[in-house]
Amino acid sequence: MKSIGLSLFTAIILLSINTHADEIDDAMAGFEDSSTNVSEEKSVEDELLEGFDDTPAVSVEEESSSEELLDGFEDSTEVNKESIEEALNYVPGLTGKITQQAVYALYTDKPHDNISSFKSSILLDYEHKFENGFKFKINAKAYYDAIYDIKGSDKFSQDELDELRSEAELFDAYIEGSITDNFDMKLGRQVVVWGRSDTIRVTDVLNPLDNRRPGMVDIEDLRLPVTMAKFDYFIGDWRVTPIAILEQRFTRRPPFGSVFYPLPIPVPNDKEYSDVTYALSIGGEFSGWDINFYAARIHDDEGRIVVAPQVNREYDKVNMFGTALNFLSGSWLFKTEFAYFDGLKYTTTGDDEFTRRDLLLGFEYKGIADTLISFDTVYRDIGEYDERLLNELNPLNKQSYQHAFRVSSDFMNATLTANYLLTLFGEKFDEGGFQRAWVKYELAEGVNTNFGFVDYIGGSVGFDAVKDNDMLFVDISYSF
Repeated sequence: MKSIGLSLFTAIILLSINTHADEIDDAMAGFEDSSTNVSEEKSVEDELLEGFDDTPAVSVEEESSSEELLDGFEDSTEVNKESIEEALNYVPGLTGKITQQAVYALYTDKPHDNISSFKSSILLDYEHKFENGFKFKINAKAYYDAIYDIKGSDKFSQDELDELRSEAELFDAYIEGSITDNFDMKLGRQVVVWGRSDTIRVTDVLNPLDNRRPGMVDIEDLRLPVTMAKFDYFIGDWRVTPIAILEQRFTRRPPFGSVFYPLPIPVPNDKEYSDVTYALSIGGEFSGWDINFYAARIHDDEGRIVVAPQVNREYDKVNMFGTALNFLSGSWLFKTEFAYFDGLKYTTTGDDEFTRRDLLLGFEYKGIADTLISFDTVYRDIGEYDERLLNELNPLNKQSYQHAFRVSSDFMNATLTANYLLTLFGEKFDEGGFQRAWVKYELAEGVNTNFGFVDYIGGSVGFDAVKDNDMLFVDISYSF
């Protein structure tokens, strides 16, 4: 299996380079325990897309022109910094990032082959702190992918043009602060993370994902903020967090005509919802370990295709109960998550309800200087299983498995970071997945470049359909 062999070789190289580094940090500080304060949750995607939740933003340029691009960028950096900083003096609290990305597709057919994306994007972030301690934060993102006009918009589907050519959107927009010494509030569009895994979603169910380009960006950059009213009440080592979800948003999936949407017919429209849903978390932090309990009455982000009275994708309400436990021992962090879902509906016709139990076991290891190694595995089991689920548009087995292995190492005083991620499905790791290797390098203060590859691995119907979408990518960004 060429992809798994390459994955193991890449991981070994990362580990061996770091193990023989000149500077070994004998005293590892361990893992910072931040899971309780910012809990996030993980939900289940369509089987076709499941597992692409974690991957880097992609971009690639030919070697012949990459050096000229970087040289020109470096030469003009000081001038650009001065002009940008001068403009920022008029708006204290405003920061941002400008990024140019390019992606090179290795095997896909026209019009998606060769350079398949040339995206320019900007992020603007504004933050203001009031004298009473409250904070207001707002940010917005916009991008334009010139490749659709360079190659000719008539070569692409209208759905793909509408979704991927350009966009401007408001993201985080909230106000937060302390009402009393032990009572905080946060109101507005925000991300609330449940669980501890950085790769697989089990209890992380409150925020949907932007999964239009699966497998290209890490999950932390995929979450879509949702308007919520969140309150934190602190009692000793415990925190009680009731949440009212005021905006119903769902995962954004690949548009019809794009390389990650293999079906010959467009996806049905999403049904819109304007109701309020609720969630609650109770968590405690203690010496060497922490625990969280979760409950939520929310819309199932996976959704299902319904054919009557009209064809669309509906998101039925479900109950979710879960817990997450983390235990620190020296350089090892052991983590587990469990989620129980009740009221799931999978069939296109009928209202049969199912339950599902998701169990995650994993670890993180920091015993090697400047290196993080992690492995997570998830077992999912559908209760009240019916063989009819194998005949649905999204066929489901009673039991399913997902695994994720990650290595990250810092070099050159943390100016260069090498990363590797392998995600595979199936009890025997043989039902498809993807791997990604990428390197981030700080060219100058505020100037970073990022390059690598994504390799999609066949093994199931869904992954066989996208296994030829392997990509090289490169991007350069300036933060101000």
